[in-house]
Formats: sequence, C-alpha cells, structure tokens
Amino acid sequence: MEASEEQYRYLDAIALDSGADKGSNYHNYTQVYAKYFAPLIDKPIKFLEIGIYEGSSVKMWEKYLKKADLHFVDITFDALKYQSDRSHYHLCNQENPQDLKVLIESTGGNFDVILDDGGHTMNQQITSFVTLFPHVKSGGMYIIEDLHTSYWPTFGGGGAHSTINFLKSLIDDVNFVGATTTKASHQNLPYSTVKQLNIYRKEVESIHFYDSVAVILKR
Repeated sequence: MEASEEQYRYLDAIALDSGADKGSNYHNYTQVYAKYFAPLIDKPIKFLEIGIYEGSSVKMWEKYLKKADLHFVDITFDALKYQSDRSHYHLCNQENPQDLKVLIESTGGNFDVILDDGGHTMNQQITSFVTLFPHVKSGGMYIIEDLHTSYWPTFGGGGAHSTINFLKSLIDDVNFVGATTTKASHQNLPYSTVKQLNIYRKEVESIHFYDSVAVILKR
C-alpha cells in the first residue's frame, strides 16, 4: 500500500497548518497515514482519537476527514485551546475499562478508525486496545502511536509487558488458522479450530508496523 506524493503532501500540509505533531516537522506520521486515510477523505466514517491536549489533532482531522463523525477523548480538558461544534469531546480515562465502556455506550461504538495518541504508557495503550478493539467495524483499523515508549522504563516499557511485546504476541494469533489447519483461509473452518478462536485469532487480519506506529486491520 503506497500513497502518492500528492496525497502525502496534502495531509502533511494540513497537519503542519493545524500545529499537530503528526506532520513532517516532528513525527512525520502523515507519511504513514496518507496510505490508509486517503481512501476515506470523502466517506462518512466514524472516527475516534484518544488524546486531545490543546486540540491540534482535532483541527487536523476536521480539515482532512470532511464528512467524518469525529470523536475525541482525554482525561482532562485543562489544556484545550481549540473547540469545535463539529467534533464530539469526551472526558475519559483510557486506562479505566469502565470509563471506556461508558464511552462506547454514549457513542454507540462501531468505529471505522480508532487512533490512540493518549498517555503512551503500557497500561494505557494495552487497556485501551483490549477494551476498544471489539468496537472497531469489520474492515476498520486500530492505530497506536508513539510506540517508542515501549522501550522507555519511565512509561512502563523496556520489559516483557510492553505494548510492542503485546503486539508481537498478536502475530501468533494472525497465523493461528494457518498453523492449525495448514490452510491460510478462514473459510469453512473445522469446528475444532473455530472453538479455539479468540477475538484476535478471528478478527485481526493484519498488523502493519512502522517506526513508532502500529496499524491493526480488522477482518
């Protein structure tokens, strides 16, 4: 999957103009996101991002995803500078499963895209994924940013329980059907295999790793 230079430059210009650190002035995640988001520009998708801070990402996604139903989450609005009537703002602690369940109840879930740019600790990232991934639509995606914190002890990283190691474990789930049936197909599975399918073996189609970002595509 490749984005054209024009698609990348368009998204990157919006990120830079919005003051988001996702652009080429800092992380350059726009180079990755152009590949996945360009086909969604004019579609009425449902989008959730964890992490608002001052609101630069809110501004960015409003400009780029013009027809999307946009939802944004943070544990506090104390730093918020950009507020918009178009987007929905939610107070939520991303490492509290009950808070996340209330969020799903209030929004209806069923998101095309969930993007975690929250607090970046291991517990926050893993708890959010485990709780929210079931509420991504079939064919949708779950994205985790700033995975470099998996190598930083101050964020709980650097050990066996890092988010990177959690995602590595999902690679075995992606390959479970092929490993147990000898066929890389989810069609007409034997019951002995079906009863061993957890949500990840059943629904994670692929995991794409980039520097500090993982994109998990849902079957």
